[in-house]
Amino acid sequence: MQTYQINLSVPSGFVTPWQADTIFGHLCWAAERHDCFQRFSGASGLINLFRRSEPPFILSDGFPSGLLPAPVSLKNLYSQAEDEPIDTERYALMKRAKKTAYLTIDQFQEFQKGQIPKLADDRPKGFLSATVLHNSINRMTNTTGSQGSLFETDEIYAAEGEIQIYIKIKEGFENDVRLLFEKLSYESFGAKKSTGKGAFSVKCFVAYNGFDLSYESRVNKKIGGFISLSHFVPKKSDPTEGAYKSMIKYGKLGEEKTFCGQPFKKPLIMLKPGAVFRTDNVKLFYGRLVGDIAYADNSIVQYGFAFPVPIVLSQL
Repeated sequence: MQTYQINLSVPSGFVTPWQADTIFGHLCWAAERHDCFQRFSGASGLINLFRRSEPPFILSDGFPSGLLPAPVSLKNLYSQAEDEPIDTERYALMKRAKKTAYLTIDQFQEFQKGQIPKLADDRPKGFLSATVLHNSINRMTNTTGSQGSLFETDEIYAAEGEIQIYIKIKEGFENDVRLLFEKLSYESFGAKKSTGKGAFSVKCFVAYNGFDLSYESRVNKKIGGFISLSHFVPKKSDPTEGAYKSMIKYGKLGEEKTFCGQPFKKPLIMLKPGAVFRTDNVKLFYGRLVGDIAYADNSIVQYGFAFPVPIVLSQL
């Protein structure tokens, strides 16, 4: 699989976070509504490729331009042994690392090589949240509602107006994946699309080699683990020794499926990006496709694959 970087221009706010499983769901709807793809037909054709445990592509979450998730184990790199004298500078770095949500590309690559990233005083700005006021409309009079009808919604913005997604693509599927994102850009992303939220365009789609470790690391077998760049659901055979944070996802069916009578999915525990695991043999992907996730339709699945990046792992 070749890794690609997709740069999306997202000039306005959005409501739904750019998580890998949600992106995959939107791509399935794009596949269902268009018939210009060469290697599959419709959403079922695309999903069937993943059911065979030979996925044609593996998605990361979407991240602010130039940033990647901070490893869960980052603060441990600055910790001190109990018998060492207190180093106030190192202690300050440990506190800073604990609050760091994102690393720059350079800092991430330092961590990937087994080095201790140099953390700046100012943490990089990731996604920005804002509360937006709205006024409800009386559909009978087509005017604003009575006093007290003002309500709030939470919106998210990319600091630089750009989001980056990383994707591993199986040879032969490059054109189809490009088309999927191109078709998806016509419809916007996530909730409140009808009001202009989640609008984006594809700026570039280029091969990316920034996650490749040096030849020396590979020859000396110093690669000791991986860091995940996506929300994912581990399968039984995946590595278990690691550091991670989890979340409970309360998913919802999209588009026409919303009107099925029971649009909510079953709660699902997922590991967040930045999870670090120890393994002697880093695979192309981890995780699985989760079935039996929707109350209304047993055929609906949830994308739960990890986008692993190999790392030189000294400690967890």
